[in-house]
Amino acid sequence: MEPSALLDLFGLSTGEIERLILIFSRLSGLFLSAPFFSRTAGPSRIKALLLVALTVVIYPLVSPWPGEGKGSALAMGYAAISEVIIGAVFGMLVHWALVAVQVAGGLMGFQMGLSMAMVMDPTSGVQEGVLTNILYLTAMMIFLGFNGHHMLLEGIARSFTTLPLGGGLPHSEDLLRGSVELLVRMFQLALLVAAPVIGVTKLLYLGMGLINRASPQIQVFFVAMPIAQIVGFVIMGLTMALFGQVMVQEMEHFMTAALRVLRL
Repeated sequence: MEPSALLDLFGLSTGEIERLILIFSRLSGLFLSAPFFSRTAGPSRIKALLLVALTVVIYPLVSPWPGEGKGSALAMGYAAISEVIIGAVFGMLVHWALVAVQVAGGLMGFQMGLSMAMVMDPTSGVQEGVLTNILYLTAMMIFLGFNGHHMLLEGIARSFTTLPLGGGLPHSEDLLRGSVELLVRMFQLALLVAAPVIGVTKLLYLGMGLINRASPQIQVFFVAMPIAQIVGFVIMGLTMALFGQVMVQEMEHFMTAALRVLRL
């Protein structure tokens, strides 16, 4: 079937097809970097069908872009790349809240002697520490629990009004400043989450060192690692409720900041 006949069959013009492609491009960028949507768990066909369905649903709400129907391949290519970047940046800024948990898990795993225990994460396709994987999946459940994935879709839908198709990227200075602020916030959150375990294990190792210094014949470091792991898990269990409250607040902050940076 000829392309023109196919367009006539669906009642779409060339310009409308271009608009659909640009909407699909922005949503694809979101699916490349956003939490939950960027994970590789589940069939890829389901993700592709979801992308197409969202494109069709959002299409009636989107105004025509400036180059619609003009047949400029260069303008279309530039606009498509810009749309992918907008979606990817939005998803990445929100995802940093969960990346902070991964960094915290790595720090705590090192302090507890679990840094050598690596497992393959089937949702990301890379090897991660056991503690890192557990904390990340816990944070992901918290993210889904307060409907973070719905907020992502709502934000990307609103972006087509505040950042029209073909309008280019947001102001680079505002984007850079906001991204750096969220990057700093990510490391601060990682230290905040890991601080209780790091503080307690540091005191434990200090006490073990003093005991070994006072009585060198006692090989305290043979039992230091198991004790550090037990104490670390106890502290994690005691602070888990506080961890949930902090993560909800921080995820909301990262979501709001990402919307502000991209003027959504």
